[in-house]
Amino acid sequence: MAFLGLREIERDPYAVVHHDPAQQLVLIKRYSLNYPSIAAIELSFERIDRSLEAIARRHTLLLVDARDAPLRNDAGFENAFAHCHTRLTQGFKKTAVLLKSATGVLQVGRLSKGYEKPMGIFTRPEDALHHLGVSVDLKQLTDP
Repeated sequence: MAFLGLREIERDPYAVVHHDPAQQLVLIKRYSLNYPSIAAIELSFERIDRSLEAIARRHTLLLVDARDAPLRNDAGFENAFAHCHTRLTQGFKKTAVLLKSATGVLQVGRLSKGYEKPMGIFTRPEDALHHLGVSVDLKQLTDP
């Protein structure tokens, strides 16, 4: 898949990871498939984390597009997600999360309290891109 400046570096049934070295941007696009288990969450995040090992996070921006992610708020999921998400987002220069609903914004805001660096949480792609200071064709953010 050819994103403007972005190249795919990892994909599984739950997410795809792209990297744009020129803009020092990582884009993680979450798909709509539900994680069937806590082990699946952990494995997916572990694969994503490994794919980012060669990237200097302190110089890199992170955009997580989770608009298609199914909403879940059961305690087991939230605990596993919070642990994995904290580890994944650590060390990036700046982070923005793109969500579909106000409910999602509230949930991620609650789960990310106490993060080392606050992250921007948005429902409009334009606002997330502005927060990060990058230019990405917005049509590409809807492409799976």
